Amino acid sequence: MNILACFILVTKTFTFCGVSWKTFDNFDPRSGNLFSSEMVKEASGGVSLICKAEKNDSMLTLYSAGIISQRTFYYGTFVFDIEGGLTDLVHSCFAPFLYDYSSGEYEVDIEFSRWGNPSNFPGNYGIIRQYGKWNKPDSVIRNVQKFNFSLRGRRKLTRHLIRWYPDSLVFESYSISRKRLRPLYRWKVTEKQWIPSKPLNVEVYLWWPSKPDRASTCEVKLVRFEYIKPDSSFYKNFLPSASQIPEIGK
Repeated sequence: MNILACFILVTKTFTFCGVSWKTFDNFDPRSGNLFSSEMVKEASGGVSLICKAEKNDSMLTLYSAGIISQRTFYYGTFVFDIEGGLTDLVHSCFAPFLYDYSSGEYEVDIEFSRWGNPSNFPGNYGIIRQYGKWNKPDSVIRNVQKFNFSLRGRRKLTRHLIRWYPDSLVFESYSISRKRLRPLYRWKVTEKQWIPSKPLNVEVYLWWPSKPDRASTCEVKLVRFEYIKPDSSFYKNFLPSASQIPEIGK
């Protein structure tokens, strides 16, 4: 039986932390992931994303979760508070990121995965520029920073930030314990080619970049999202003319 043919994809919309979101519902033939709204659960204290490798007949079907903001954003700080074992993701990947959903030209990633190898570092920051089609290697360039970290406590709460300025991108990660932040890693990129110059959507995925060797389930909760918009003085420092201040996408 073809389980994919029996699975009806229905997009769900909801509001979380003052932002309107929709679920990403699609089958990705490159990775074999079936993204479904059934894998996104609104729960008390956040939104849970679930990915499941489920045995059907003699094969594993990979179910995954993704949500996309229904508006775009420009310069500012993007804050993601997360609950879950981000260091335990070997075959699965949890990724809060910014993406040019209209054309795919820019992608600003925070990703947590060991990419199928338990000895790999669990933390990954990255920026992707696409100049053509994904299936042409010379059309895509990447700037990636990998890092190691450990988490303490039962809930394993963390905070991750993307600070997007006209002249730089700054990535930061912290663990949260008793309302105190412990720095995990920080990365700053200033080369102009990597800095997005157009509005981007916010997306959050939990998916399978590599197939596990057995049926399994992962769950990570997005506890809070916040977008901190720069005030007018921020733009005056970078852009001398009022006409150059970019409008926030809708």
